[in-house]
Amino acid sequence: MANIEIRMLGNFEIRVGGKPVLAQLAQSRKATALVQYLVLQRGEKVPHQTLTNALWGGERSGNPDMALRAILHRFRSMIAQEGLAELEGCILTSRGCYQWNPDLECEVDVFRMQDLVMQAGQEKDPEQRLALEEQIVATYRGRLLPLSADEPWVESSAVRLHVLYRAAMIHVLEHYKKTGDNERLVSLCEDALEKNPRAERLYLKLILALESLGRQEEAQRVLQRGLASGCLHHAVEPGRVGAMWRQARKVDRNMENDMARLMAALPRDNTEGAMICSFDTLGQIYRMQRGIQAQYHVPVFLLLVTIVPVQPQDNAETERMMGVLQDLLRTCLRSCDVAARYSDTQYAVLVCGAPGQNAALLERIKQAFYGTPTREKYLLNYNAYCPKEGQQPSRQRRAHVRKKK
Repeated sequence: MANIEIRMLGNFEIRVGGKPVLAQLAQSRKATALVQYLVLQRGEKVPHQTLTNALWGGERSGNPDMALRAILHRFRSMIAQEGLAELEGCILTSRGCYQWNPDLECEVDVFRMQDLVMQAGQEKDPEQRLALEEQIVATYRGRLLPLSADEPWVESSAVRLHVLYRAAMIHVLEHYKKTGDNERLVSLCEDALEKNPRAERLYLKLILALESLGRQEEAQRVLQRGLASGCLHHAVEPGRVGAMWRQARKVDRNMENDMARLMAALPRDNTEGAMICSFDTLGQIYRMQRGIQAQYHVPVFLLLVTIVPVQPQDNAETERMMGVLQDLLRTCLRSCDVAARYSDTQYAVLVCGAPGQNAALLERIKQAFYGTPTREKYLLNYNAYCPKEGQQPSRQRRAHVRKKK
């Protein structure tokens, strides 16, 4: 069996026996995304609905299951056309799920880097840890799947991996600086600037290393490059870079302390269910979620939940039932959902995600509501509206969502 390698850092490439294969995969954006998404799950089974939400986002296919089967068929045809027996069976299907074959022997640079980070974190010997961190830096050839960087399922992982790389890279740089190994420091800074060309600290450290080696002309060129890109303050000049570096390091340490205080001051993760807030706050969150929808194609749903008296009831009883409904919304909805009182008998609810999941949540609330002692006195109804990306509500819709006086 030939060795299979999948590169996802800096670019996307599948190699068999050291040679790139499946070049025609780049002609199908969905097939490429299917492979990338499944590989990143590291052998975990992915339900059809999760996969279609990731691949299509806000845009919906008329028959997503059929579309997935067509994409998989196309990918398998590519494998057959190139005679890549090594990749046959790389994607497995089971009832309701797709899966990258966990028994397929292949090396994925993302997982290699994650394993190295874990080993480095557990390593007690400083020299061994440094060696592992040097391997992390060498493995990280660039951002995760840069051509798919705007996909939500890529972005969070891309940020996390870059943070891990940066932590390892800075530790290695500090070691080279401490030992006076300026040649390696220069090489590492230049490589890091290719991956992050707007990093002020890297420019300063590279200039200092070049000056220490007596390579003044190169240091001057790097200085001009940093100034031209807007990454360096105009006051930076030859001979003063060391002072600027020390000042920047002091600022970094102060900001780390400030960030720790900020994190301590913020509320902890919500573990108590949905957020119940004022209608004005829900409106602000709705505007923010609409921005997220436009940027990341995540469906946003606005729900209206109403209790209807079967026969005339006094206001106190209706208010008590609205309190019951509020408790049910808080406990039955998810921590990412938001609800607000809209009128005497209604709650507005803002949720994100697949329609099927939201319908199941609301049915659960309805079932719980009808399990209360006074269920025979009230009906519970709800309706949902999914605004399309870029769509502004009409005057009629605006009147509908305006808070009642």
